[in-house]
Amino acid sequence: MEIERETNEGNSRRIQVRFITKLKAPYKVPTTAIAIPSDLSRLGLSSIVNKLLQAVDSEWKTEPFDFLIDGELVRMSLEQFLLVKGISAEKILEIEYIRAVAPRKEEEPSPHDDWVSAVDGSSPRFILTGCYDSLGRIWKQAGWCTHILEGHSGAISSVRIINSEGAGSVTVATASKDRTLRLWKFDAEDSTDHPARIRAFKILRGHNASVHSIAAKTSGDMICSGSWDCTINLWRTNDTDTNGDAVSIKKRKVNNKIEESQSEGEAVSTLVGHTQCISSVVWPQQDTIYSASWDHSVRKWDVETGKDLSDIFCGKALNCIDIGGEGLALIAAGGSDPVLRIWDPRKPGTSAPVFQFSSHSSWISACKWHNTSPLHLLSSSYDGKVMLWDLRTAWPVSIIDTHKDKVLCADWWKGDCVVSGGVDAQLRISSDISIQ
Repeated sequence: MEIERETNEGNSRRIQVRFITKLKAPYKVPTTAIAIPSDLSRLGLSSIVNKLLQAVDSEWKTEPFDFLIDGELVRMSLEQFLLVKGISAEKILEIEYIRAVAPRKEEEPSPHDDWVSAVDGSSPRFILTGCYDSLGRIWKQAGWCTHILEGHSGAISSVRIINSEGAGSVTVATASKDRTLRLWKFDAEDSTDHPARIRAFKILRGHNASVHSIAAKTSGDMICSGSWDCTINLWRTNDTDTNGDAVSIKKRKVNNKIEESQSEGEAVSTLVGHTQCISSVVWPQQDTIYSASWDHSVRKWDVETGKDLSDIFCGKALNCIDIGGEGLALIAAGGSDPVLRIWDPRKPGTSAPVFQFSSHSSWISACKWHNTSPLHLLSSSYDGKVMLWDLRTAWPVSIIDTHKDKVLCADWWKGDCVVSGGVDAQLRISSDISIQ
């Protein structure tokens, strides 16, 4: 079978290809070899696969596809790809197609009263945001806010869902420029039309400057915080002190009603070593914390001993860090240039990144690995864009540009959505993203 070009541009040679896929029906095309022009790129290949699918199912609706040859995404013409990779075109070329990683729907924006500085989408039941108006918010879906977390006296810089499993109470943490962290409990099943205003059950004091980032231990019984005072503090999230005794919660009288006032917690330990502001912390394993700083370093910490186990220096002030990839072994970080860098500490000479993605045009504000795919991650930037990346190509597989100004935070939600916030005071949800 031979596929003819629909354009009159030049005459390129034909090559024999076979389209294969791991997708289930109705995405399968016949595996018969066909001849196609060698100057086709991704869009041309996608057009062919859609025509083959329409030949099988007349009601097929066109959708974009991506293509892999020998496990690498094709981001140039077939002719160029074969030349660069040294692949012979004399034999039948197998091309695997997958659904394109691109949002198929943009939800209505969820407005805030100021910059949206932090977002956590790790619970499929809700989204947690932090805002420069000093309030945290719980969103059930786009435009539906169920809870407002009030109490901070400064802009919220980081938010983290600590425990959202099972029914009943959920615990979350917020960090602020007011130098404190706060812990909150609420019922995630509440679904009132008017958001409930709640107060923190615990205030954590100990930093001497703005608290910029929070990470939670996988067990949920502790959190860590990175601050502009160059330290990382570790805190307990329960209502007991270090000896296991219950912390007393004082009562206070407000408008002739008895209210519980918040308990206060002190840091269990402090990790010292960074020489500039700590911009981001993650706690991917029980005994290991990673941090990124404006001192240009990524550091790995032993929680038990408090020792700095290893350092990676990249020559740029860093804004964000996340751990992911196969076996949670890869370190992604971004900062004061447009480059998203990824290191593999298992390889010798780990000061050199194994991947560098440089399609942004301004500083990178956030990066986040996908929670189930070791190949995919996202980044947000002051250029107003969120980019989705696949380790099998150096180019972004999708660019989300719905924000009108700098994007300050971004995360995955439910596995197939991206949530992001920024200077335009909007929470944006880009949904129906296919990750393979």
